[in-house]
Amino acid sequence: MKDNVVDIENFGKGFYALEDTTKSPVGSLRVMKNAQVTDRGGLAPRPGTLLLGTKNTNGAPVKGLYNFRKSFGQDELLIKPYDDELEVYSKNNATAGWFRLKDSFTLNKEFGFVTSLVNTSNEDFVAGCNRHEPYFGWTGAVTLLNGALSGAETAVTVDSTLVVDVYESKTAASSSTTTLDVSGTPWAASMWINFYVLITDGSSIGKISKITANTSSQITFDAIAGLTGTPTFEIRKLAFPASGTIIYGGTTIAYSAIPTSTTFTVSSAHAAADNTPVTLVPTEYPAAPRGNRLANYLGRTVVGNVRSALARDSGGALQGYSSAGSYFVSKINDPFDFSFAATRVAGEGDLIGTPYGGGDITDVKTQEDAAYILKKYYIESVKYSQDANDLAVRDPLKSGIGSIGKVTIGRDDLYFFTGGNALTSIGRVKTKDIRPETLNIGNKIKRYLDAAGLDDVGRGIEVANKIYFPIKSSPTATANDALLVYNRDDDSFEGIWDIAANDLEEFGGKYYFGSSIDSNVYQLFYEHSDVEGTTKYPIAFDARTHFMNLTASKSNLQAMSGLIVEGYIRGGTQFTIKGWKDFSTGAFLNFNFDSSEEAFKDGTVLQASLGGSPLAIDPLAATFSDPDSDGRRHFMFRVYFPFQYGNFFSMGVSSSGIDLDHEITRFGLIMKESVSVNTTRIKSI
Repeated sequence: MKDNVVDIENFGKGFYALEDTTKSPVGSLRVMKNAQVTDRGGLAPRPGTLLLGTKNTNGAPVKGLYNFRKSFGQDELLIKPYDDELEVYSKNNATAGWFRLKDSFTLNKEFGFVTSLVNTSNEDFVAGCNRHEPYFGWTGAVTLLNGALSGAETAVTVDSTLVVDVYESKTAASSSTTTLDVSGTPWAASMWINFYVLITDGSSIGKISKITANTSSQITFDAIAGLTGTPTFEIRKLAFPASGTIIYGGTTIAYSAIPTSTTFTVSSAHAAADNTPVTLVPTEYPAAPRGNRLANYLGRTVVGNVRSALARDSGGALQGYSSAGSYFVSKINDPFDFSFAATRVAGEGDLIGTPYGGGDITDVKTQEDAAYILKKYYIESVKYSQDANDLAVRDPLKSGIGSIGKVTIGRDDLYFFTGGNALTSIGRVKTKDIRPETLNIGNKIKRYLDAAGLDDVGRGIEVANKIYFPIKSSPTATANDALLVYNRDDDSFEGIWDIAANDLEEFGGKYYFGSSIDSNVYQLFYEHSDVEGTTKYPIAFDARTHFMNLTASKSNLQAMSGLIVEGYIRGGTQFTIKGWKDFSTGAFLNFNFDSSEEAFKDGTVLQASLGGSPLAIDPLAATFSDPDSDGRRHFMFRVYFPFQYGNFFSMGVSSSGIDLDHEITRFGLIMKESVSVNTTRIKSI
């Protein structure tokens, strides 16, 4: 008899929880905690997380994290609802941290948001609502105080009251208090109306005024006292409305004018420190529906899960309305007006009732040219006819199947959990049918999903063809405490990450989640530890294969006498290798592998480093390559031990520590050959 090596080196099947463990694909995993399958097909710990901003000690969860992306790349604004607060984090003003947008909301209610970039106001807006307070809109205007305020000032000085874009920069040939003359411009008449002129030199430097008319050689504006000569000027836009209410330091204050590019006129300012964030207070729209499932659809806003609203009865009279099974649609290009006449006219708002049997609307999403309305036991798509009739064309896709919680939008599909604990997607099944169908992609982890808690599913996200779903690890969990990872490329699951999240968002080219257990936001995919400020926390990683019998009949005894492990590792990292047989819970093999950073620094590439108690009579040294471009080294080692006889074997790797970086690409099981062995699965050494 001779030793043979059975290589287990394809872990792309990922986490598997459907069939009996002995029938699961070779290389698939029965335990996959805080693990990921790498692009090499190896096993590694999940990436770490990083706290965004300063730690918030409020214990309320984040319910409805959303990124408001301004057009022209002006800014990105991450909105965090928690407790009775709405806070914002500005990408352009990151040093300011989180600041208050609005407070005094009903406690711990979930918000929905939607962005409207093309509307009748010619302005970017984010619209939001929590079902309990009025629907609101916010332009995302943010600046910082330029100098401290002691209180009682009549001007609030900031970094800028204007958007960053400069549309024209010219020198006037002549001027008056209401005009600037120029020559040789390609201007069309009236093209600068409602923009602002900013004087950039001379005695009126910094003053701004609204443009009321223009020709090809002259702009006319509201009077700027004292303007004379041939000043340089710019054509700009205000970031804030000409009058309104701002908030800084958590307190609101009305302003009556914006006379310069850096000042608001107020009656009496309140005290605040230099560089305090200043933003516009959101505008409330009492006539809009109070719902927290919002989506864009071709210039319209669709609102579902509505708690109360203003609508018309069957006779056309306005009345109060309350039906969580109906959804409202805004007027074209106006996200704040949902009104319609007694006899609806094309382009107006709309109110559409869905079948009662489906219960409340659980989510509203758009995909391609349709809006999807999902209830617990019903799904329909709606498309407006895009003609003079402007009629809603509804298509009931499913009855008896729907979404029990929020829906995740992927690159090409919508993903949701059904009442039968199935993870399902809406998609077109190749070219067989143009009608969207549902597909249960979670069948291979059915036993896990049946034991999980799916009653408060969070909004996930797709990153690099992997989709991350926030769920509860069990029905008894009080909040989402796990991310379920699905790999679209391999149609596989990469196990469960111990991350407590409600909603995931992209922000500034990185990915973040709102915590389901406190009032903080964290960055995903950050190095190799969970980090809050200067404190690092370990990541507990555990991956175990299913029990495998590699003989042809799957009934003969096998004898395992050694193990080869191959992969990549960074200096100072330690992991544990374990082996089990015949469904035992106790491991027959258990040892640590530790890469010494000191030996690397000395230039040593061979180490006899197989743990504190070597399991071989004469263990072979681990071999290490020179560092790769990412600083990790390829390694391989083997260890021998007394024959272990059994029908089924399982291998595992685990680690728990700070800044651990390792990847297992191969388990080589040194087996005693039997006449019943399937020789296509083994190779000699």
